[in-house]
Amino acid sequence: MMGKSKVFSVFMVIFYAILLFLVIADKNMIAMYMMAIGMLLEAIVNAFGVFKK
Repeated sequence: MMGKSKVFSVFMVIFYAILLFLVIADKNMIAMYMMAIGMLLEAIVNAFGVFKK
């Protein structure tokens, strides 16, 4: 589902790169919040893709 949106895919790559930087910088609470937001966004996009058909 998500592979069809190039803009969303690029956004998520940048989002997770920032997340990785925060983990490396030992900012674990912010990283956990970002991970939860990222997983929720991916789930919402997938749900819209499934119900759109």
